[in-house]
Amino acid sequence: MSTPAGWYPDPSRQAQLRWWDGQRWTEHTHTAQAPQVPHLDLREDDPRAGQHPHAQQGPHGPYGGPYGGPYGAPTARALATPDGQPLGNLGLRLLARLVDWFLVSAIAAAAGWSLLQRVTTEVQDVLDAMAAGDSSATLSLLEDPAFRSAAFGFTGVLIATSAVYTVLFLRAYGATPGKALFGLRVRHWERPGKPTWGQAVLRWATSDLLGQLGQLGALYALLDSLWPCWDKRKQALHDKLGGTVVVRRR
Repeated sequence: MSTPAGWYPDPSRQAQLRWWDGQRWTEHTHTAQAPQVPHLDLREDDPRAGQHPHAQQGPHGPYGGPYGGPYGAPTARALATPDGQPLGNLGLRLLARLVDWFLVSAIAAAAGWSLLQRVTTEVQDVLDAMAAGDSSATLSLLEDPAFRSAAFGFTGVLIATSAVYTVLFLRAYGATPGKALFGLRVRHWERPGKPTWGQAVLRWATSDLLGQLGQLGALYALLDSLWPCWDKRKQALHDKLGGTVVVRRR
């Protein structure tokens, strides 16, 4: 029978704990004195007050678990993963996403420059025609095969750039450049390590790809972005579907 995952005395260094993922030792360590977790101010009549009757005595003690309360309290909002890695700050995650969006847009613009030029030229011609009083100019633009071809072509370049950028960086480094800039990384909720290829692809597809699907995609993207604000693990929808979570580097 294998040893279950958890914090155990580091065989290579005294006075230190190392995370055993159930099969091997990982690179995640902390001192034997467990890190402090912010305390929840609870009323006496709050169901989370006092130790949960089925709470487990973990490395953080019965009241210092990664959920900010007793182990086994299902209503507590998580502050860290089960092995004690702090969850990422929502403000930093937003900034990281803006940085990634800018980088992806810049790369796509360089790769599809000729298509982008055709789109902007057609749009400028329509704006000039509308300024001259031609009210049918907008309709003619939408019906123009050359414009639609260029617009769809550049959208394809943008999606392909986003896919390669996101999936490769997540699989190779566990973080996109934007996330790395702000000290964030992506991992599985229950165990440390970089996302698998499947997780990286699913995370991108259920975030950036679905966001491109017209009005429904825009609505989904808004809901996806807001979801971490009330989720107990601070997961967006694409985190839940991909089985991942955003954490701070230690």
